[in-house]
Amino acid sequence: MQLKLAIGEHFYDIDQIGIKFYSLRFKKWIHLNAQDFLLESLIVFAIGVIISIVFFTAQGKKTIIKAKIRGADFVGYKKNGLAKMLKRAKKASRICF
Repeated sequence: MQLKLAIGEHFYDIDQIGIKFYSLRFKKWIHLNAQDFLLESLIVFAIGVIISIVFFTAQGKKTIIKAKIRGADFVGYKKNGLAKMLKRAKKASRICF
């Protein structure tokens, strides 16, 4: 749309440059001038960016606050004797989780 505005303003008045598109909400073809269309798309983009930043920030806080699960949490030292097995003659294939 910016390209259409940049080229079109050499030949027409800026209010005469427009775009025709099919609106799903109104179920008909709508004509908007290029400036309004550009402004509307910038507003929609800005709102989308703000919503995504808020969403991912909220999701990130939930992830950061949670306790992390580490591989060592699944292996019991006393239960499986993991340290003893590893010290032996490299028989790591016998480790049970």
